Amino acid sequence: MFYRKSPRDQQSDLDRLPTEFETQYSATPTCFEVHEKWRLPCDQTGCRNFMKFEEDLNCALVCARKHENGLSLREVADRMGVSFPRISQIEHGAFKKLKDAGVFEEE
Repeated sequence: MFYRKSPRDQQSDLDRLPTEFETQYSATPTCFEVHEKWRLPCDQTGCRNFMKFEEDLNCALVCARKHENGLSLREVADRMGVSFPRISQIEHGAFKKLKDAGVFEEE
């Protein structure tokens, strides 16, 4: 049988803050899934996906999942705290490495 919660019950579930147990010991969640679900900013500055940008919960993976069509280079520069030309340099370097590795060669 299909059971649907009332809109008020659905909203109360969304507004509820997680317990300590839920954030640490739920059924194998990944870090970014917990942050997305509970809308909590990450505080793990040592994480390789950490970026100081509160709108994306300080997580590059949350940002990537949130913006399915990607970001402009200017948006990336704002999030990473570096200049637009530096992001452009990194992009060109990455494409050069991919080209040298033969990723773009036609079969």
